[in-house]
Amino acid sequence: MSTLLPGFEKRPVHPIPDLPRPGIKYHVHDDDTWESVARTHGVTVQELIAYNCGTGVTPEEINWYLHVRVGCNLTTHDRKNWRFSRSAHPGYIYIPTPGMKTGLTPASQNPKINTLYGGPTDKGCGEMEWLVAFELPRPAGNDGWIIQQINRSYDIRESNGSVADAALNAPKPTYWEAWPVKRGATITANRYDPTSDPDGRTYDDSFDQPRRPFTKGEFRVVALAKFYEGPLPSTFIKNNPATKAEDLPSTTTRPSFWDGTGTVHNLTVVWDCTKSVSPSKISTRVVEQR
Repeated sequence: MSTLLPGFEKRPVHPIPDLPRPGIKYHVHDDDTWESVARTHGVTVQELIAYNCGTGVTPEEINWYLHVRVGCNLTTHDRKNWRFSRSAHPGYIYIPTPGMKTGLTPASQNPKINTLYGGPTDKGCGEMEWLVAFELPRPAGNDGWIIQQINRSYDIRESNGSVADAALNAPKPTYWEAWPVKRGATITANRYDPTSDPDGRTYDDSFDQPRRPFTKGEFRVVALAKFYEGPLPSTFIKNNPATKAEDLPSTTTRPSFWDGTGTVHNLTVVWDCTKSVSPSKISTRVVEQR
């Protein structure tokens, strides 16, 4: 049989990236099953399915991956599932090697980014703050992390156009920072933890910078946020001196699962206080990018 019964295949809302994975690239054979392949390679069925289809998937969504990604073209006798065979094209699945630290599973969501307290707030001469909270569109299937890639840049100058601070204007490393999310939740686990804010305000993330009188310039943040299920790679550390993430786990090493999609979280601040104190021009951009 080469067709399923109606209702037994469903495209996931957010399919995992169709990218090569570390481990073994295995071409399926006649009579292979998830169980037999997992047993042969010393991994669990759950690990094998999660590595190829993401975590928390339904049987109907697994069928979608088997049909669309693996190219299975034969069904089981009851026509409720696609099955492995030599005729599948391209016919490959990926197998994590036993004991391999694969990091986060590919299952992911693009979080909403909600501005808090009427921000962003301009305090003049470049000083500003933008406080936000993350929110998942659906409950997390498993414990995981909202990870945000950060790129920062400065161009701050004196009234005559000379560079005000060469170290500050120098290129900054890209880094990734992370907030924990518990299974079944849609907000971060530390969303309401106390902050250093004297007014007691709580938030997930803050883009801000201090007042820079007698200067003109531009401060820019280009960020991208995405939720992934599973544990963080070991490269993420708290109070990382190479980043500005402070007590959030962060890394300057690009995670292997990072696919460059997510929710854009951008900020640009332009000011000129070389002649008088004046308001800054602040622009923000928040949009889902697939």
